[in-house]
Amino acid sequence: ERERRRGRESAMAATTRRAQQVQQAMLRGGRASQGLGRAQAHRVSSRGASVLNARRFPAERVSLARNVRSLASAQAEVPPLAEGTVAYEKQDYAVVELGGSQVIVEVGGVYDTNRLEAEPGSIIKLNRVLLVKSQGNNDLRLGKPYVEEATVEAEVVQHKKAKKVVVYKMQPKKHTRSKRGHRQHETTIKVVKISV
Repeated sequence: ERERRRGRESAMAATTRRAQQVQQAMLRGGRASQGLGRAQAHRVSSRGASVLNARRFPAERVSLARNVRSLASAQAEVPPLAEGTVAYEKQDYAVVELGGSQVIVEVGGVYDTNRLEAEPGSIIKLNRVLLVKSQGNNDLRLGKPYVEEATVEAEVVQHKKAKKVVVYKMQPKKHTRSKRGHRQHETTIKVVKISV
């Protein structure tokens, strides 16, 4: 038992010595954790030396990261608006049925939808308009289900594929697995005009 206790004490002394070396290396500005394995780094960091941070950053950056700035100094100063100017000017908008879903569109907005049969650069008309709001005369028109004589003109920007979705099917205990990727075909459109 005495030998076991001595062995533990010598191991603790070695890790303490290594922690002191790490701290000295941090003060010198060098890489603190050279030659440390994961288990040693964890042991040393649990004794107070931030080995994992020292591995990623030099000592100056670690010390700067620990200094927490106050909220007032972190906020940027925004100049006040001049008289007669508006921060955000409200635009006309419409709710359109597009690719099986309802989308709120504004003039100049760019939207992705399911693949449309149109060439890039061409103008298309969307007739399934559910709602139109014009900000000029504050007029709101709600369709039943569609607004009569309301159209949204949009320009086809490009055809593309969406991000990949992984379809993984598995039946447990049957040794059956299938993994397939799917990328939906999409069309990017830019709204040019909303007319009622």
